[in-house]
Amino acid sequence: MSRGGGSERLVLRIKSHGACCETNVQREFSMLNAVKSALPVPTAYWISPGSDDFGSPAMITSFAEGVSAPTDAVPLATGLGTVYGPRLQKLLAPQFVEHLAHLHAYDWSGADLEGFDIPSAQTTQALDWRLTFWDRAWDEDAFEPHPTITLTREWLWRNRPPVDQVSLLHGDYRNGNFLFDEHSGEIKSVIDWELCYLGDRHSDLAYAMLPAWGSVGESGEFLNSGLVETEQFIADYERISGLTVDRERLNYYMVYALYWSVISLIGTAPRNADLRMTQLDVMYNFIYPGLGAYFSKELNRLVSGVSA
Repeated sequence: MSRGGGSERLVLRIKSHGACCETNVQREFSMLNAVKSALPVPTAYWISPGSDDFGSPAMITSFAEGVSAPTDAVPLATGLGTVYGPRLQKLLAPQFVEHLAHLHAYDWSGADLEGFDIPSAQTTQALDWRLTFWDRAWDEDAFEPHPTITLTREWLWRNRPPVDQVSLLHGDYRNGNFLFDEHSGEIKSVIDWELCYLGDRHSDLAYAMLPAWGSVGESGEFLNSGLVETEQFIADYERISGLTVDRERLNYYMVYALYWSVISLIGTAPRNADLRMTQLDVMYNFIYPGLGAYFSKELNRLVSGVSA
């Protein structure tokens, strides 16, 4: 784009038909503007909420520089198991934790959050809305019942904890969803805010800790999102944010994160492929259900090992 005697690279983001997660461009636009003073994100310039301009809802943002994975690494789908290597891991890990801590501690009370429903603190309202959304997605999209989904749905509703403080949530915070300068190791931008909402900070924390995103470090320790060991993650997050991490709630949201991921992977994705709504037929029929089976195994392990 050229204006004022200069030029700027921009990105046109058009909502694709048949995505495995239903998202709203107005909420993403509002969230980017709300968090721009708290952490590095693309600048959201314009929004087209209808389909008249681009055939689907769309948004225009600034171009974010950087890479999502080391250029010499084997390309992996959606950031699965990205290995950054010792140098980058040490540089990126503190920033990864810091940005999440700043997001959750950010005072959003004066932000324009058009498109969002605002849940009340000290209630389960935020969680009720999310569970209802994903329950409906499964009921409408699944080809057949699945015992893991049935068991987990009952467990989640029965054990849902109140939200002590309502935070702005990324919804998909992990490796692959930030861009960094490979030379300096600086995180330049946190991207992919489609799944953002307001709720319990433990939801983002648990999602970043999903086993599928992690990798093994030099000493054999598990690195969450390929970057940071669990106890270090929690300690640094608490120190920077001033917020406590409740291990019981963290476990609950680990179950929740796996639950909605399984619904998307083995429910909605194959359904959309069957309806010919997407060009990603191979991924939606093969890669996604395979990952869904892995997540289902994790769900069975967690739910069966937790007393209700």
